[in-house]
Amino acid sequence: MSMFLDERSANLVKLLKHSPISKMKELEAQTGLTRRQIQYGLSKANDWLEFHGYEPIQYGRETGYSFSGTIKDEDLDVKLTKRNYIFSETDRERVFYLMILLSEEELSVYHFQSLTGISRNTVLKDLKRLKEKHRDMMLKIQYSKQEGYVARGDSRAKRYVIERLVHDVLNSPNSEPVMECIWGRYESRISAIRSQLERIERKWGITFTDERLHELTYLFLCTDQLIGKGEVLSADPSWAPFVTTEEYKMIEGMTRSDAFQATWSETENLYAALHLMSMNRTKDISPLKDDEFIQHLLQEIVEEFERLAFVHLKDKEQLCQQLYVHFKPAYHRLRYGLPQMNPMTGRVQKVYPELHHLTKKSLRVLEKEIGCPISEEEVAYFTIYFGGWLRRQGTTLDDRKRAIVVCPNGVGISNILIYTLRELFPDILFLDVLSVRNAAEYTLSYDLVFSTVHMRTNAILFVVPPILEMQDKHTLRQQVMQQLYGYTTEGVDVAALVKLISKYATIHEQDQLEKALQSKMYDHTPKVTQFSLKEAEKPVLEELLNMQTIQLQPHVSDWKEGIQLAAKPLVDLGTVEERYVDAMIEAIETNGPYVVITPGVAIPHARPEQGVRSLSMSLLKLEEAVDFAPDKPVRLIIILAAVDNDSHLRALIQLTQLLNEPANIEDILRTTDKEVLMEYVHTYSKEETE
Repeated sequence: MSMFLDERSANLVKLLKHSPISKMKELEAQTGLTRRQIQYGLSKANDWLEFHGYEPIQYGRETGYSFSGTIKDEDLDVKLTKRNYIFSETDRERVFYLMILLSEEELSVYHFQSLTGISRNTVLKDLKRLKEKHRDMMLKIQYSKQEGYVARGDSRAKRYVIERLVHDVLNSPNSEPVMECIWGRYESRISAIRSQLERIERKWGITFTDERLHELTYLFLCTDQLIGKGEVLSADPSWAPFVTTEEYKMIEGMTRSDAFQATWSETENLYAALHLMSMNRTKDISPLKDDEFIQHLLQEIVEEFERLAFVHLKDKEQLCQQLYVHFKPAYHRLRYGLPQMNPMTGRVQKVYPELHHLTKKSLRVLEKEIGCPISEEEVAYFTIYFGGWLRRQGTTLDDRKRAIVVCPNGVGISNILIYTLRELFPDILFLDVLSVRNAAEYTLSYDLVFSTVHMRTNAILFVVPPILEMQDKHTLRQQVMQQLYGYTTEGVDVAALVKLISKYATIHEQDQLEKALQSKMYDHTPKVTQFSLKEAEKPVLEELLNMQTIQLQPHVSDWKEGIQLAAKPLVDLGTVEERYVDAMIEAIETNGPYVVITPGVAIPHARPEQGVRSLSMSLLKLEEAVDFAPDKPVRLIIILAAVDNDSHLRALIQLTQLLNEPANIEDILRTTDKEVLMEYVHTYSKEETE
């Protein structure tokens, strides 16, 4: 709250004191001030009035502004100070930096003094601090008698600094006096640039947010000032394609108008056009099909978010259209390194950590495409959109239990496990698949851990096999229900049921009936569905397992030799290095035989960085089982070499569906013909879950 009252604010109080009720239009006419200046002056006057114990100025939509307090004119005069505004240290820094970057005249200490009304010593201290603070921005503030204070450095770096300063100034509570200092004499130019931008809005059928329109206006004025003083941008080849865009044509027309004084080059117009494209809008009537590439990316992000949060977003088309309004400019900002400031970032991260985390993960689709990381500011914007959409449809993530999935390596088959668990427990929010080591350093809070190995944790731990069969799913569901809600659904004793049936009917094949009933009882346990497997472009099983990578052998001396022999086709093909084979063996020695995923079948794997050159798989079938542990004999060894967390998922899902049928495994183990094996691979490589 300001203890000082400037002349403008004092005059507004006097005016309202003598004419108790005034509309904004009347105040504009009587004072010659703009609407914004009047609003700022009145808010400052109210701060001062309340501080000194007077009644504040009131505002009514119908009546306008009114002041009924008792205050003498001379009291207002007495309270006036010579300086209309006392600048804070931050304000002075911004003013000085903008002056140095934009001023065409040689600047001395006197210029800074006269503008801010502070002592010579304070100015020198401020300038010293400014020099030190901004050394890392590739800019150097220097002084010479001939040129005064100047900023030396790359022209792009100067633009970047100005963009941040303009944003900070316009969004600070004391913006008005700082703007007055820097741009006070340019009011007509500011108004003309704003009019040009509003013309573009009308012509283009878009509406910028108020803040962005304000920022663009001042940014373009600064650019005009820089060009005027000879600070021009060097050409950037990556901008060239934008010469053909509508935005560029509009900017070109705008910068030729009277609102601008300097002559803008093609590069400068491109710089402005990119900013026009990257500005947030509240409305954009251009249909999504305008830009199929961006539309496709957007759909992928939304689908990835649905998959990770295990939610179904309603009215997706409408959400995509709203996101598009934000996403198109965001894409250009990210692609061309234009900064984005989001004042809500910290709050979003603090209040919605899980939602923010899942949004960030779903934006990896975009990161891959543009080849650069997405800033926390941009992630926070997307988080707000997804959060708002979920609230709108009455879905919240806040009340869901949070879980992590842990396996020794954090890749490979553990990703299958998280798919199955998401289906099995749609009301649990699965945050991440982690290695044991990463789980120990994980920063987000969680309630449950599903792990393929025993581990120490304060959360509720469920140790699960990597591939869950029907019976496993049923048992796990009962355990989780008991733990979370204190009850389970009633299990059915199938043997007793068959006994009961046999009293009243003749049973021809008792074993088959028991199996069928068992299967039916667990039918309500969800299976992996199309919704959770949006893996359309990833390789299918038969692209990885073929005649070259499948081997049939009588026996091996021990499990280590089994892994070496099974991996040999991949080493020969050059898709993995020898060290990957050692890493797989070492992982089992450290963590035990966790790779035995179902009786008779092992899927050894290690981390991608331990020697994987490209995604691949191989299979070794043994006539004679080899023990991976005293109670774990194995006849099928399937080597998995994954390059990342997800490119192998489609093939792995197909493989697990093949292995989920005990009859398939029996048939494969009986055969001595590779063709039979290939037939199974071919069958399960067709569209999964048809």
